[in-house]
Amino acid sequence: MKTTKLASKLSRLVCGRAKRGLYHGKTVRFGNTVSEDGGNKTRRKWSPNAKRKRLYSEILDRMIPIQVTSHALRCIDKAGGLDNYVLNMRAEKMESAKGLELKEKMMRALLKVEVDGGVREDPRNASPPPPQK
Repeated sequence: MKTTKLASKLSRLVCGRAKRGLYHGKTVRFGNTVSEDGGNKTRRKWSPNAKRKRLYSEILDRMIPIQVTSHALRCIDKAGGLDNYVLNMRAEKMESAKGLELKEKMMRALLKVEVDGGVREDPRNASPPPPQK
């Protein structure tokens, strides 16, 4: 996996598992549980609601397995899909090595399509060859 300068900076800024998925700024939070009777405080943590999902990328034309939070899923829906979310998100705000890697792959795929000249044909909609006699 090729890391960029920004991805190496992320190792100091973001918790470990958030670098391997799309967390959209959600991190582990710490606080207290306060008892009703005596007001006793017990330290605890709240983890982000992260799940392993397979999201479809139209540019890469495949399903991508990725760790994603429920908040990031809502933001992906609002952006109009995984491709729009990843490509329009600034690298500084992405806070994820996996997200930056995905963005690089998408940019390379878009450049390849432009160089080849034209729109890729969707292999799922391709008609079978005519029968030979």
